[in-house]
Amino acid sequence: MSEDVEERLSRLEEILTRVLDRLESIDHYLTALGISDDVLSSAFKLVTTFSLPATAALEAARRTVEAVRSLGRADSISKSVIEVLSSCEELSISEITRRVRVLRGRASRRIIRERLARLEKKGVVVNIGGSRPRYVLTACLKKEKERISIGEE
Repeated sequence: MSEDVEERLSRLEEILTRVLDRLESIDHYLTALGISDDVLSSAFKLVTTFSLPATAALEAARRTVEAVRSLGRADSISKSVIEVLSSCEELSISEITRRVRVLRGRASRRIIRERLARLEKKGVVVNIGGSRPRYVLTACLKKEKERISIGEE
C-alpha cells in the first residue's frame, strides 16, 4: 500500500514539474510579446466578465493600461469606466453604469457621470453624442483614424 502511495506521489510530482515548466515557458513567451502583468490581469477580467475573445480582450487591456497610466493616479471607479470603454463601443452613461456594476458589483449613475466628466476633461474619453451623451475612449478614435488613413493610401 505504501508503495502505491509513493508511486502516486512520484507521478504527481512529475506532473507538477511539467506544469511549472509549461507556465514558465508561457511567461517567457508573454514577456517576449511585451504583454505585462497589468495587461494580462485586465484582459482576464474582460474575458471572464464580458465574454470578449482573448485577442480583443488583450487589445482592450492594452488600451486600458495606457489610459490609466496617462492619468497618473486613477481611482477604482475611473479604472472600471476605462475598462468598460476599452472595447471601443460607443456607450451611454446608463450602459456604462450597467457594465461597471457587473465589474464592481455596484455603481451609481451619478458617480459614473461625474467620473466621465473628469475623464473627458483629461482627454481620456470623448463624448461623441449630441443631446444624448455617448462616450468612447480617445485611444479608440485614434485607432479608427489610423485604420481609415491606411485604407485611403
